[in-house]
Amino acid sequence: MAKDYSSLTNDVLEKVGGPDNVIGLFHCATRLRFRLKDKTKIDAEGIKSVPGVLGTVDDANGIQVVIGNDVKNAYIAIIEEHPEIAENAGGTVEDGERQQAETNPVKRLLNMLSAIVGPAIPLIMCSGLVSALLVVLTRWGGLSPESSTYAILNMAGTGGLYFLPVFVAYTSAKRFGCDIMTSVFLGALLISPALISLTEAGEFVDLFGLPVKTGNYTSTLIPSILTIWAYSHVEKLVDRFVPDAVKFVFRPLVSIFIMLPVMLCVTAPLGNYVGTLLNDAMAAINGVAPWASVLVIGCLAPLLVLTGMHLALIPLVMTLFATVGYDNMLFVAFIGLNFSQFGVALACLFKSKNPNLKALSLSCAITAFFAGVTEPTLYGICVRMKRPLVATWITCIVNAIFCAIFSVKVFQFGAPSFFTMPIFLSPDGSMGNFYFAIAAAVLSIAVAFISTWVLGFDDSVYGESKAEA
Repeated sequence: MAKDYSSLTNDVLEKVGGPDNVIGLFHCATRLRFRLKDKTKIDAEGIKSVPGVLGTVDDANGIQVVIGNDVKNAYIAIIEEHPEIAENAGGTVEDGERQQAETNPVKRLLNMLSAIVGPAIPLIMCSGLVSALLVVLTRWGGLSPESSTYAILNMAGTGGLYFLPVFVAYTSAKRFGCDIMTSVFLGALLISPALISLTEAGEFVDLFGLPVKTGNYTSTLIPSILTIWAYSHVEKLVDRFVPDAVKFVFRPLVSIFIMLPVMLCVTAPLGNYVGTLLNDAMAAINGVAPWASVLVIGCLAPLLVLTGMHLALIPLVMTLFATVGYDNMLFVAFIGLNFSQFGVALACLFKSKNPNLKALSLSCAITAFFAGVTEPTLYGICVRMKRPLVATWITCIVNAIFCAIFSVKVFQFGAPSFFTMPIFLSPDGSMGNFYFAIAAAVLSIAVAFISTWVLGFDDSVYGESKAEA
């Protein structure tokens, strides 16, 4: 039976304070994300009781409502039935600033990273999968590295990270409320071949006598974020002094002339320096104890996803891909999390006699195994019944220990799942890492399934209660 998205979204809107309380709305892979004028109007428990809602996550500027894979349909239902929300999507800059001033600085940072990095992740993952496919085609498909087909696929495979400063400039502009086209222009300048070629002239060149540190900003994240943050303030300053009659042309012109030295002398080098520090810190940890990073993140993986804090680690992961060429912590740890949710859902599917849980478990199992999307299982099953969450934690720790012992690495950006296993193929042609990754996935499924079965669960929360499993 098809979901009644109109009823679902209207119930949710009522419990977030009504359409008039919504100043912004967007969605990620599984969640509706509301920005609200007044958070005190939220009825979180009421939202969780709405049929079709899997759970909620607190947000500095509102609330995130977990819907699942069909979140886009719920989003469309709201936009179509409430044009006033569509018109005010993103809210006003003043409201956003007011709300941010009232929230915890850590939450502000995490929400900022989520808003900036989140929209770019699916495209970067697709690009990484093209690179993984290219490895498969050259290794077993007979594709020649000298062919034009290889060159074109390689262009698509490396493009996701190469053009990262441009993607981030766009999402940063939306987040900071400044002109999008000028922001994208600044992001594109960071990866201009003309700027990169200046590295041949030495470590520093000059711009009107100001020292410009040369560098290659392709595949970087932080330089672009800092640049657009600075531009958002420059744009406001320029707005005050440029007459309205000539703003159409002179506002971007004056802004760019100001931002060129700011970007090339301050924000881009500073962002690059921060990225280098992060990479050096990881290199130091890996040099002393290569197992430590994946073990720490593995133990925290469920908490990171439940709070959205895993997005805060994306800049570090991207730095690792751009420098050493692999990630040995976040996505490796997420072998345990992603495949554990398949094991948990599978155990619930076979053990429970509750038809509502069985239907949910089947959907969650498919989503986790084939797409690596864990929120439906985490919020719809683990959080609601508690003991499957313990099984998830056990699995993540076991996987982290296994991956630490065998030094498992991810060579392409992507969330572990059945279809994305080629991200573990080493570019040097060796197969050991790939086999260990498969073993880690199988181990995670088995541990999660057995732990969930042994610990049991109370499926009465789904209605039509049976005896406790």
